[in-house]
Parts: sequence; structure tokens; C-alpha cells
Amino acid sequence: MIMKMKTLGLSAALAVAACTHPADVSHPLTEVADKNAHFTVKDAPDGFSVEVRYSRYQFVPEADALLVACRSLVTARAYDEAKARGREIEPINEQTIRVSTGRNIIKARTACRAFAEAHFKR
Repeated sequence: MIMKMKTLGLSAALAVAACTHPADVSHPLTEVADKNAHFTVKDAPDGFSVEVRYSRYQFVPEADALLVACRSLVTARAYDEAKARGREIEPINEQTIRVSTGRNIIKARTACRAFAEAHFKR
């Protein structure tokens, strides 16, 4: 009986620990919408560049999903920045976005960095 209670307690603790809530996407990415993402925007002669550093806990590594998320974040941040500046940018070709991933096996965090250049429309 005691063993069943311990197992039930451990199961409940694991279920609560596994719960997360989604990031607030109602705000532009210029505001802190996701504590796992850090953005850097630098001016360029004909636009600007955007770099995103993103990491999250993944018990089972899913590098492909993280690559998609990283590309999406850097693209969305570029369009948000252009809107904030009151300018339009040329469409960002996904093939020009530079992305790399890494994994910290001790902390079970998968990370990615993405870089994109945004050019103002003429």
C-alpha cells in the first residue's frame, strides 16, 4: 500500500512538472513574449539584421522542430521590426536564413541560433 502511495505521489509530481503554458503571442516580438528567445537587431545600410538565440527544455531532442521554430522567430521578428519602423521589407527567403543548433545533454536543453538580413523595399 505504501509503495502504491509513493508511486501515485511521484506520478502526480511528474505530471505537474511536465505542464507548461504557451507564450503570449498577442504582443509583437519586440516585447518579451517568450523568455526562451533573445533577439538582437542591428542596422545595416539598406535595412537591418536580426539574430535570435532560442533554447528550450526537450526531454527527447527534436532538432527539426527547433530549426522550424528558430526560422519562424527570426522571420517574424524581422517583420515586426519593419512594421515598428514604418517601412516594408523585401520577402525573406528561407534559404538565406543561417541556422545552427546545439544540445546541452546535462540540462536537456536544445538551442538554436538564427540570423537573417532584412532589406527595405525601394
